[in-house]
Amino acid sequence: MSEPPASSAPPDPTGKRILMIVTTGPEERDKTYAPFFTAALMAAMEIDTTMFFMMHAPELLKKGTAEKIPLRQGHTLRHFVDMAIENGVKLLACAESCRDLCDLGPGDLLPEVKVVGAPTMADLALDADAVLSF
Repeated sequence: MSEPPASSAPPDPTGKRILMIVTTGPEERDKTYAPFFTAALMAAMEIDTTMFFMMHAPELLKKGTAEKIPLRQGHTLRHFVDMAIENGVKLLACAESCRDLCDLGPGDLLPEVKVVGAPTMADLALDADAVLSF
């Protein structure tokens, strides 16, 4: 009997996959932390969590931007971005939104961000157990 192929992803004991679609950018700073906090929480619960950033949301992933968004309790958005990254959340930015709305290239984004085409969102949504929109 052959063994299943090795995976580089950590094991997912829950078998659940969550897709979070984020459309809010830095223009509404009070709405920016909730997606990252929620994603970090789900990932900490060992749920396979992916955030897909479209519209103006990729601007949140621009190098240096999260540090400039102050939130209550003395934190900046970067605190919550780091929580999500540290818990294994996958960060995907819509290539079309980056190019057409945000004027961002791959080198402008945090190194943990992968730029993907819009059809990726459809594939992820069809495979997810739940889709949340922020």
